[in-house]
Amino acid sequence: MDTTTFLYSKHNSIVTIIVMVVAGVLFTSNIYKAYYSNDKFDLVVFALLVMLLVAVLVIVVFKRLLPALHKEVILEFNDTELIDYLRNITVNWHDIQSIDFRRTRSSSMMVLRLKWESDYGKDITISLRWVEGKDNEIYNTALTYLNRFSDREIS
Repeated sequence: MDTTTFLYSKHNSIVTIIVMVVAGVLFTSNIYKAYYSNDKFDLVVFALLVMLLVAVLVIVVFKRLLPALHKEVILEFNDTELIDYLRNITVNWHDIQSIDFRRTRSSSMMVLRLKWESDYGKDITISLRWVEGKDNEIYNTALTYLNRFSDREIS
């Protein structure tokens, strides 16, 4: 059985957490200023933003950083299917018409064009933001698997 796995990205998890902590410090300094200037509106707004930031930070730690530290698999290619563990999507290679690669400002993504409409639509996007490795190499590996296994019927 031929299988290639990709792990959660520790780097992106840590960078995201650092950015969120910096934003939290800035918001906290604004809370401090609002408290001492008796600006109740700003105090409430920035306190809500800090609470939202803390909630998102907890989610990032538990859903992205801890799986990365435990070296959990986020994306798997095997001889029959592609598995995206982040979104819990499994697609058989013979169901994929093509795979495209898109770069956005914040991350890259693979777009799987299916031969027919599925529960997820005709196009399924897989973000590579949380996947450890070079985006082009992941994409090229997916293309290799598609070319190798897409025409084979399951016995």
